[in-house]
Amino acid sequence: MENKQNKTSKAKLQANKRYQERHKKEVYRNQKKSRAKNFLLNDARIDELEFFSELISERLKELKK
Repeated sequence: MENKQNKTSKAKLQANKRYQERHKKEVYRNQKKSRAKNFLLNDARIDELEFFSELISERLKELKK
């Protein structure tokens, strides 16, 4: 008996591929966001978190101008 619950249909895979081809910048940005979030939540040491906190504060000030 085949477990279809974990399979993605061919149509959905093709739709995902079309989306990725048409929205390359958004896909790339989402990949970078995901990597950054995972690093911060899972791997960053306290000194790295403090460093990134400073960078974030500077970036927020820059964007609010």
